[in-house]
Amino acid sequence: MTPADLAIRPAAWLGSPGKHDGIVLATRVRLARNVAGRPFFRTLAKSAQQDLVDELLVAVAQASGCTTACGWRLGRLPEVERQLLVERHLISREHASAKRPAGLHLEADELLAVMINEEDHLRIQAIRSGFDLSAALEAAVAFDRRIEAVVPYAIDPRLGYITTCHTNLGTGMRASVMMHLPALAESDGLKPILRALGTLHLTVRGRHGEGSEALGHHYQISNLRSLGMDEDTLVGEVEQAVERIIVAERLARERLLTHARPRLEDRIYRAWGLLTQARILASDELCDQLGWLRLGLALHVLPDEAAHLNWVTLDRLASLGQPAHLQLGGQGPNLDEVSARDAFRARLVRTGLCVSG
Repeated sequence: MTPADLAIRPAAWLGSPGKHDGIVLATRVRLARNVAGRPFFRTLAKSAQQDLVDELLVAVAQASGCTTACGWRLGRLPEVERQLLVERHLISREHASAKRPAGLHLEADELLAVMINEEDHLRIQAIRSGFDLSAALEAAVAFDRRIEAVVPYAIDPRLGYITTCHTNLGTGMRASVMMHLPALAESDGLKPILRALGTLHLTVRGRHGEGSEALGHHYQISNLRSLGMDEDTLVGEVEQAVERIIVAERLARERLLTHARPRLEDRIYRAWGLLTQARILASDELCDQLGWLRLGLALHVLPDEAAHLNWVTLDRLASLGQPAHLQLGGQGPNLDEVSARDAFRARLVRTGLCVSG
């Protein structure tokens, strides 16, 4: 399998959205680890970094035991394939654009992955659909222990796991929840929540992590601190905060239905009209408008002709309509060009929403 093979299928974790009416899309746990006795990548010569990547790809594959897993050296992949891995939340943007040797181990179902030589030597990731941090943590820890059996980790008896960034010291864990918060964002209810999260040592990022934008009102909530606490406690803190945000978003949606229904319907119906009629559709615009349809589906506020919509359809279009996915999985001509992709994306969406023409 190559990254290009992923372009024609939605990610397995896009099962959407469980019991939370489209508010929580997915949960993820990442564990940062470094190899004992090896310097951080910034002080390693390029040849030593390549040796480390090669060694760790073999070691992680051995620990995995999955015969269908893939191991890729990112420097050997075309830029578009690396971008596709970013779009699927399998590697970070920094990992994709780095000029140093780097690798990725990926289980066939995409629910477990390991970034090699990103900020740390290893970044173990487990992702799950919906609000299920406990399952993501269990999977990440189990894989971590298998890797530790063949790779000696850098650990300090007092500080815990040694990481490149001091904020990851301790457990080395980042637990994050991808949320869709259009009602809070549109009602200015999000700003006080963001301020409150800071006091709880939590942070909010955009759809693709640090430095990315919250396109389509999608936000990632994650822990900031890692030192002096265990994984279960940190996950519990994130879960409690997310549950409060879910309540706040539900209340904000109810207020929109009660006090601003015409404006709410207008945004949802306009999104339906644009997506079913547009002949040119940019990637950011698709994300924004699908966000309104997602809200309409959650609140049962959709045009009659959209009554067939479901989460699977919306998730599939959001995934497959991304630039690298179109370039590698689309069947249209000249999809390396932005204008061709925008036109092909519009046709893909119209077809996906069961609209002819």
